[in-house]
Amino acid sequence: MLLIGAGVAATLIAAAYQYAGIRSTLESSTASSLYAQQQEIDRIFVDNVDLQPYFWRRQELPDASAVADPAAKREAQQLAGRAEATAHRILDHFAHLKYQMGTQAFTSERADWEAYIRRSFADSLILCRALRDDREAFGGTGADSLWGRYAEEPCRGT
Repeated sequence: MLLIGAGVAATLIAAAYQYAGIRSTLESSTASSLYAQQQEIDRIFVDNVDLQPYFWRRQELPDASAVADPAAKREAQQLAGRAEATAHRILDHFAHLKYQMGTQAFTSERADWEAYIRRSFADSLILCRALRDDREAFGGTGADSLWGRYAEEPCRGT
């Protein structure tokens, strides 16, 4: 009986070590994926510096409908299109971050990521509007949605 008990204890200890190793590997893999996504977004702003004010300084996009010159109007429309596409890419990233934090697979820097998400909404009217206009695709408006958890307060009035 003593040998069986020792065998069970050894098995449980080994399982606990395996679980800890698997959890560490999972968190490392998740962090790597999230940082790679963040680098892709950073690359967008390096390659398109003209988008920075609309995501970092709460600047309004030019109103293309108010522009008379056809070339300038086309430029304003293209800028708006690129900004909207970038906003949706960022929202997808935030949804992935939120999901990973909800599964407890990514906990080591949760407070930093959450502050980053909130600050991003506070700094960007286009990001607020993109989420406001497509809230259902990102979990609706409940307390645990992207809107409810991170955007409602900083996006108020947009």
